[in-house]
Amino acid sequence: VPNERLPLMRAMQGEVTNNVELFIRNEQRPQGVIISVSGRPLHDTSGELIGGVILLRDITEFKGLQDQFAETMSSYQNQTQVLDTIFNSIGDGLAVVNEYGEYVMFNLRGEKMGGEKMRGKHIKDAPLLLGLFRPDGESHFPADELPLTRALLGEDADNVEMLLRNEALPHGIHVSVSGRPILSQEGCVKGAVAVVRDITHLKRTEKRLKESVNQLERQTQLLESVFNSMSDGVVVADEHNIFTMINPTAERFIGGMPTDLPSKKWSAEYGMFYLDTTTAFPMDELPLFRAVEGESTDNIEMYVRNPNVPEGAYVSVSGRPLRDRNGKQQGGVIVFHDMTERFQAADRLNQAFAQGRLEVVDTILHNIGNAINSVAVGVDTIYTQLDDDALSSRLTALAHALEAHQEDLGEYVTNHPQGRRVLPFILALAADLREVDADLKQTVRRIRDKTTHIVDIVRTQKSYDNLSDNRKDINLAEAFSSAINVLNDSIEKRNIQVEIDCDGAIGEIRIQESQFHQMIVNLIKNSIEAFDELEEPNEVSFIRIRARSDADRLRIDVADNGIGIGAGQDKTIFSAGYTTKLKGTGLGLHSSANFVIATGGKISASSEGYGKGMAIHIELPCSRILPNHHSTQRTEDNGQS
Repeated sequence: VPNERLPLMRAMQGEVTNNVELFIRNEQRPQGVIISVSGRPLHDTSGELIGGVILLRDITEFKGLQDQFAETMSSYQNQTQVLDTIFNSIGDGLAVVNEYGEYVMFNLRGEKMGGEKMRGKHIKDAPLLLGLFRPDGESHFPADELPLTRALLGEDADNVEMLLRNEALPHGIHVSVSGRPILSQEGCVKGAVAVVRDITHLKRTEKRLKESVNQLERQTQLLESVFNSMSDGVVVADEHNIFTMINPTAERFIGGMPTDLPSKKWSAEYGMFYLDTTTAFPMDELPLFRAVEGESTDNIEMYVRNPNVPEGAYVSVSGRPLRDRNGKQQGGVIVFHDMTERFQAADRLNQAFAQGRLEVVDTILHNIGNAINSVAVGVDTIYTQLDDDALSSRLTALAHALEAHQEDLGEYVTNHPQGRRVLPFILALAADLREVDADLKQTVRRIRDKTTHIVDIVRTQKSYDNLSDNRKDINLAEAFSSAINVLNDSIEKRNIQVEIDCDGAIGEIRIQESQFHQMIVNLIKNSIEAFDELEEPNEVSFIRIRARSDADRLRIDVADNGIGIGAGQDKTIFSAGYTTKLKGTGLGLHSSANFVIATGGKISASSEGYGKGMAIHIELPCSRILPNHHSTQRTEDNGQS
């Protein structure tokens, strides 16, 4: 230390110094000592500086204790850090007392627990001033049992629980206090330190942990229950293509869980085929193999036939790779759904659809037959008129009479009694010719209209017959009008008024056009035939077709005031073969219902009873919404819409 910085030299210069720590090592003190030096200037009675004085204090032992204390504190801090990590950084309070039992030090956490006001206070005052209670919170903790008190007696006190409640902690916290004596190098107790751990949060954490474990167990049980009760099959394989998990549904298809079956034998072992049911599925195209290789697949349809499913089954399989948090491939999982019922239902639907079309074809042929009969009658009428034409004979007779008097034609028609009748005869003949001509034109017009109608029916039906099952945007009003056109003869014959109301519906929907057309024809045909069952005809017979849509649903109602149905028949009328008509097959409504259900829609019937009409209600999902450009169309009394 430079001389001018020594406390004595500074005191002689009039400067006051306090507790300047110096290290002294010399021959008398080879180990060295640490001293604390304070200096003051000396003044005479007149205030003149005459020198300086210093006070030296050996603090070597104090420094040793301080280092020991620091080491002890460091040890506790390390322990606290570990506990903080374990219990989500829960802080501990530190309190230090000297050998006389006076509080001399608190850490920040200890101060926040109310320790700040305890500096210089004695341990015996702690229960009242700090608010230390037994764990029940009723009685104060005895001072002579406090961990610091026991530590000053040289005793280790561990995890003494108590309740700490004071102004800083008005609601109180549960703490666990451990006390340790602070020993000098000679082993004498020089003080004590207490670690105060807030176990309120720990208890809450333990409670939440216990609740979480219980919840996890419940979720695990639930997931296991769901996994085992899933109607879809689930198979999991690791990165080596070894099966690690199979649910009961999957077991019904492939048996138990193999452990060493090579992936190249999966297709043959489990009988996996393409939908043709004969061509084996290649190993490298199997969804599970592709999932293990890191590839996702969706809705791969295949056919499975093995000893577990000897009758065979159609399945739809989706696969996903399994990866850890770092993205490393860990295996793959597949979920497959049994599509057998859907395939069978599709076959039944096609059969019912075909049968339903037979009814419509029969109706079409009947309507065409009626139209052809009208054409035949008209042609016969024309032939009869032409074969037995009295007007032609009269005209021929007149021509012969005039030919006989061609030399004196003027004299003949003027003065001859027979000749004077020529002009009235010609006028009457012309009138008769006009009448016959009008009859012939009307007959020919009727023949032309019926022939055009036959052509329209055949053209319309042929256009639908040539359509595939692909979904297509169709215009609702045009679809309804086309169906009515097919059945127009039957409608006219019964003098039925038909009303089409599409005001509240979307203009177009995307759906299988031919099947939708077939359904509408079946429903209208069913309404037409409902009038044949009435004992007394209606004053006005009507069929109302109404379409409404909202969001993604289209609602179609086909209502009539025909015979209706009785109670309990609203469900059975859609059954295959069920009919109330003498010549009906019961397949028209059944085919319509199958089509509606296959599209994800709903169909129902309502009636107030026999003789009070019936309505068929249909809901269909719309996959495309387009603006509505169509207004209500009403038919005239002749039934044409």
